Amino acid sequence: MKSARGAAMGPAEPTCPTCGCAIHPQPRTWEVICTSCGEKRWPLAILKPAAYVCARCLVTSPEKRAAARAAGKKSAESRRKRARR
Repeated sequence: MKSARGAAMGPAEPTCPTCGCAIHPQPRTWEVICTSCGEKRWPLAILKPAAYVCARCLVTSPEKRAAARAAGKKSAESRRKRARR
């Protein structure tokens, strides 16, 4: 009777096909809130980000974001006024 010890067994833990080291931690999706705009985002990262700024806030200047926010508020206000008539 043969035991399983003699069977061709691979390494105990999986290895990376590129560099041969133990498998790198896989990134996962985290629910975070952008510190700049306050919206929920779901970045793909290995560790949960302590502070997070979304890509939209990174490429847009604070002045432009403030102007867009003001325009949105003005638009919403005028829609509410029209709805009351």
